[in-house]
Amino acid sequence: MSAQVLAQSVDDVRVDGLVQMPSERAFDLIGFEQGQHYDSGNVYQAINSLFNSGYFSDVDVYEDNNLVIFNVVERPSIGLLTIEGNDLISTEDLERGLKLSGLEQGEIYKPETLNQIEQELQRQYYGLGRYSAKVKIETEDMPRNRIAIKLNIDEGDTAKIVHINIVGNTHFDDEALTKNFESRETGYWNPFSSADEYAKAKIDGDINKLKSFYLDKGYLDFGVVSSQVSLSANKKEVYVVINVEEGEPYFINKVALSGSLPISEDRIWKHIDQKTGDAFSRSQVTEIMENISTELGDSGYLFTDVNVIPNKHDNHTVDLSYQIAPGPKVYVRRIIFSGNSETQDEVLRREMTQFEGALATHSDIQASKRRLERLGFFGSVDLRTRPVPGTTDQVDLDVVVVEQASGSIQASVGYSQEDGTVLGFGISKRNFLGTGNKLSFNASRSDSSEDYSISYDNPYFTVDGVSRGVKAFYQTSNHDDDDVEDYDLDRIGVGVSYGYPISDTQRLSFGVTVKETTVNLGYDPSNETSGYVDEYGDSYDDLITTLTWSDSDLIGGVLPTNGYSTTASLEVATPAGDQQYAKLGLSSQRYWNISNSNLWLFRLKTRLGYGTGYGDSDQLPFFENYFAGGSYSVRGFESSSLGPQNSYDDDDTDTSAIGGNILITGTAELIFPLPMVEDHKSVRTALFLDAGNVFTDSCLADNDNCEEGVDLGEIRYSIGLSWTWITPIAPLSFNFARPINDEDGDSTDFFQFQLGTTF
Repeated sequence: MSAQVLAQSVDDVRVDGLVQMPSERAFDLIGFEQGQHYDSGNVYQAINSLFNSGYFSDVDVYEDNNLVIFNVVERPSIGLLTIEGNDLISTEDLERGLKLSGLEQGEIYKPETLNQIEQELQRQYYGLGRYSAKVKIETEDMPRNRIAIKLNIDEGDTAKIVHINIVGNTHFDDEALTKNFESRETGYWNPFSSADEYAKAKIDGDINKLKSFYLDKGYLDFGVVSSQVSLSANKKEVYVVINVEEGEPYFINKVALSGSLPISEDRIWKHIDQKTGDAFSRSQVTEIMENISTELGDSGYLFTDVNVIPNKHDNHTVDLSYQIAPGPKVYVRRIIFSGNSETQDEVLRREMTQFEGALATHSDIQASKRRLERLGFFGSVDLRTRPVPGTTDQVDLDVVVVEQASGSIQASVGYSQEDGTVLGFGISKRNFLGTGNKLSFNASRSDSSEDYSISYDNPYFTVDGVSRGVKAFYQTSNHDDDDVEDYDLDRIGVGVSYGYPISDTQRLSFGVTVKETTVNLGYDPSNETSGYVDEYGDSYDDLITTLTWSDSDLIGGVLPTNGYSTTASLEVATPAGDQQYAKLGLSSQRYWNISNSNLWLFRLKTRLGYGTGYGDSDQLPFFENYFAGGSYSVRGFESSSLGPQNSYDDDDTDTSAIGGNILITGTAELIFPLPMVEDHKSVRTALFLDAGNVFTDSCLADNDNCEEGVDLGEIRYSIGLSWTWITPIAPLSFNFARPINDEDGDSTDFFQFQLGTTF
């Protein structure tokens, strides 16, 4: 524009070339008003404002008889944005980052941002160890002043760590210092590990572990001088060098307390196990501080601030002073639940040991968290205290839960030579309609049998935590005369049980079941079945009582990650019925968290059982026997195939397992994560060792396939791999097992598959 030396007046302003920007916005940027005096300075300022908006690639200004004309060329808008080749970084995360940089479909295209985005993406891949990654950005014009942008990403290969070298260490060798490193050199082999793949975040974490190692050994003057990462010419090999200064270890001279102590000093000192001459350990100090805070928290001082001040001496000793600032006692104003879209608030509230209006204590809050976790309805439970604005002694307790599947549906269709077509359906819901009650229904039918059962359990039948469960069942089997099945069994019954809480984890339950049982001998019954029917008849009306003690502190719901559970039960068929027998059972399991990550676990499980007749009955009914083998006991052997065999008068008849009145089974499992699995809360893989068998203390004479008493040498063992997936519909599990000591006559089964096992 030919600028006039003297200022002129604006009669009007016109903007030509606008497409994306509203004209009102353009006039605001120009800032001219009708009748305003303008000169070259005003014009330059208007041009700068238009350019700085980022909308325009060119601006020309003309003047015609006091009419100022701005002729603009707008930058194109982004009509299409595509990303290809990314795997490590999700498309959603990339799009989110691009949006923050102004690169989003519909936004104005700014070429200068592309180079910044390319460099940032390159930096992110470098941090993941992908030094050979390449990012190429292509653009293509589109109609209506739009442009298509395409990000082509070649993520390359992850650089491998060839060598980790620590320089300056004299008290500890490299092996001891790198033992707990997440990073490993390439020579370290593990098919499920990516430890030898370089990532900056891993190295930073390992350096922090190195610092913790020395501080836990008392090296208060330890420091990391520098760390270098060298890359080979082909960008595939990484060399890591960490330079350290160790210093000397410090030993404790004395320990003191300071600050305001609202409770007796004895309650504080019982948590301090340091004494003169002990080596300083930061992890020990941290644990002591946490224990002191918890001790004061149990007295209502929830926001206690505990610090330790070390005073180092020249002789490498240190004085420790624990400073305590308890603050005021804190009370809970409200308890607020969130995340429970299905479960009713009442179900959560009745598990709380921390109450509204009561003194807030650490132990009550943690106990409440544990009780909620034990329900098994939630994948995670988090309790957070939030100060009430305007007060110093009140908090709100936020209970945040993440619900998980608490039931299963199972449906099956199958065929077997013995049973023909088999149809099955079942549903189990441990949190029925969000009430915390459990409803289960199962039905199966084949050419030769039918099985139906329904149960309903209310864990809070009374407000005091007394539970009540009711059940009904019907089972019938019908074999043709040509079958060699030992017997047909028809059973129908109903039962009710009540449970009483003994402690936070223990319950004592009592139940009564009325049952009618009818036995119809088959075409060629075994001597064991026919002998029992000849002596006691073929129809029995029984009144069965059960007494059960349970202690459960399992955490994790469907797939527990920690805790234990033990159940002992006594079942007695009373003299009021036709049969008199008793069964005593014990089952127990325990989980150990190996890595504190809920991924590496060790599990032990056992089940023991003993049954016997009494009074007018001298043996356990054959249809109440225990069985072993299969997915629920000793995998690798066919279901219910282990133990004593029956006998026939005809030696040519094939025998089968008849079970026994003594059961011994056990399992040891090493649970580990699969690297390609992200949701470890619903998928579990384990290496297992199973052991077990059934025995009897009463064999018929002349039965060479039965030995009386328990012979631990007859315990069967198997090893294998199990994989379980809790699908949205039903649990799915596979077992690959190999018997270790199977003998002639044992029925083995390498692969076992289950769909829809209730839980």
